[in-house]
Amino acid sequence: MIPVYHLAKNNKITQAATILLYVLTILVTQFMWRHGGLYDESVLAYPCILIMAAMVGDKSLFINLLVVISASIGLNGLVNSQSWYINSSSTISLGNTFLVLITIYLISYIIWIMVEDFRELVNKLNIENSNVIKSKQEIENLLHHDLLTGLPNKIMAKELFAKARSNTDSTKNIYLMFLDLDNFKVINDALGHQAGDALLIELSQRMFQLLQTRDSVCRYIGDEFVVIVESTESEEYVASLAQQIIEQISKPFYYLSNEFICGCSIGISTTATDGEDFDTLLKHADAAMYYSKSQGGNSFHFYNKEMNIHGHEYISVVSDLRKAIAQDELVLTYQPKIDIQNNKIIGAEALIRWQHPEKGLIYPDEFIPQAEKSGLIIEIGDWVLSAACRQCKQWLNSGYSDFTMAVNVSSKQFAKKDFYTKVEKTLSEYQLNASSLELEMTESLLIDNSDELKSTLKNLHDLGVHLSIDDFGTGYSNLGYLKAFDIEYLKIDRSFISDLVTNPKNKTLVKAIVQMSHGLEIQNIAEGVEDQQTVRVLQQLQCEIGQGYYWSKPIFAEQFEVFAAEYNK
Repeated sequence: MIPVYHLAKNNKITQAATILLYVLTILVTQFMWRHGGLYDESVLAYPCILIMAAMVGDKSLFINLLVVISASIGLNGLVNSQSWYINSSSTISLGNTFLVLITIYLISYIIWIMVEDFRELVNKLNIENSNVIKSKQEIENLLHHDLLTGLPNKIMAKELFAKARSNTDSTKNIYLMFLDLDNFKVINDALGHQAGDALLIELSQRMFQLLQTRDSVCRYIGDEFVVIVESTESEEYVASLAQQIIEQISKPFYYLSNEFICGCSIGISTTATDGEDFDTLLKHADAAMYYSKSQGGNSFHFYNKEMNIHGHEYISVVSDLRKAIAQDELVLTYQPKIDIQNNKIIGAEALIRWQHPEKGLIYPDEFIPQAEKSGLIIEIGDWVLSAACRQCKQWLNSGYSDFTMAVNVSSKQFAKKDFYTKVEKTLSEYQLNASSLELEMTESLLIDNSDELKSTLKNLHDLGVHLSIDDFGTGYSNLGYLKAFDIEYLKIDRSFISDLVTNPKNKTLVKAIVQMSHGLEIQNIAEGVEDQQTVRVLQQLQCEIGQGYYWSKPIFAEQFEVFAAEYNK
């Protein structure tokens, strides 16, 4: 028993059990042969040995012991039946009784232990099974729900649609809304992904609280959502719901003490007319959504077949635009800026055009919106900045004096953290003085009012770059930012200039803008000047700079040089 003890202590259970059970089998067999044979009470220990072998041993040990025990019993029966050896049957005594009871108790104890182990094993299996079921549910939840917002995801959207389809009365329809946030990327790029995530969470909660329990909102991907409106025959209800969603999303969003407004565009398709399956309805709702964007955004439209054409056009324009950038099809034109009071050229505004190999010259209104949506505006903007600075340096070297080049900058360019570095690097590359560059931005950009934007604009101003507001008077017109952001020029929108002579109200507005600007030491640029009378009125109002067809339309660099030479004469 000493090696059995040491083996068990060293956790070698199988080896210890093998030695122990063989020793017990030999002892029991010896007792059986020496005493009562098959009638000896020691035979009762055989089942106990086999039970222990099954519990703590392996399969081979159990079979080997069963063979040994069977052979012993069989041989004992044979030799006794042939009278080769006769086991004497002892008379029953208290000792025999005690030995039988001990054997029975031992067998009972082993059976009890085995049952307890079995119960413990069953309980562990039940716990494991519960954990597996719980894990499966969690995995299914993760598979079917968006981690950020908790809303059903695109996989679950299909399942919800299929479920709605099977439950829908034949007289009623399912409507599918495809929703895309209008200016999410601007906020996300300007303030970082944490702000973008916070916005998505809040907007998701607003939509979830708005929709009835029979309707489902799912986050499809990025800033796109799908709303499944079940079992309704009222298009008016769906239109009303879409408008409510737009109003909810358009409510102010606050992040780090800043207020932002994020609109959305919605496209709607229905099983009544636009398709039977989820993918078809989604494609049509997507086309309707793009149509909503093309109409200025923050609106909804029901799908019709003409919208597919619009969607294909968008994809075609973006695809061609990528090729245009790679194949150098983009060109710049320049519109002179005139000092109205002194009647001389003081600069130009660089305006992009697309020289399409098949469609000819394409104006920015036809491709800049698509460039904004696709993100290509960053690459295009970088190219415009570089080309304009290079041309400005060439003209300064050729004798132009007190000349500035104005470049339009997209809000997405300003949102990039490296924009200031790009400007500084471009100026350095062409050895162009910062005072020769003017960056034009829209009023809508300045509603950001973030510390990062303030820092970028301050660094540009400190560098010497001029900052101007384009189309002043048509946007938010918050006068506070004029001082906060060191604005140097206001470009009065052409809608106020075009009928300046004949419209007294516009003349009053322009006069007020000019006077206010002078008080803030800001110069004015009048856009859209088309005749001599308008020039005289602007001179009377003390507007400093003019730009428009009266002097010249946007022209290529060679034409600009000819115009400048003739004008200076």
